[in-house]
Amino acid sequence: MILGFGNQEKITALSIINECYDSIKNDFIKCDKHIKIIKQKYDDTEKKYKKMDRNDVPERYSYFWYVVNKIYDGKYIIEFSFHHINRRHPFSPDGWALLETKWILSIDDLDGKIIYKQA
Repeated sequence: MILGFGNQEKITALSIINECYDSIKNDFIKCDKHIKIIKQKYDDTEKKYKKMDRNDVPERYSYFWYVVNKIYDGKYIIEFSFHHINRRHPFSPDGWALLETKWILSIDDLDGKIIYKQA
């Protein structure tokens, strides 16, 4: 654990990954399109928060980007990179702090869904 960040970032990342999986599980062929819609929602929120005073935004929030890799029909590897922002970090002069995490979602017709956190 890193000071100023904790289990909430893991919960947020897994929640977003599962939201993406739920949107594509019946339509893998268009997975990029489905994830783009979800990403846009988080991007819009991040842009709004970035402009606001730190006292007016949530203490911590996250946004992400991704890469879809089609290995073969029925097998996809989706790489997620998250930026977790802390706007009231106790050791930062301006309050801003960032934690970057990386995750992989493996989707396979045989194995189903597997989520890995990169070290």
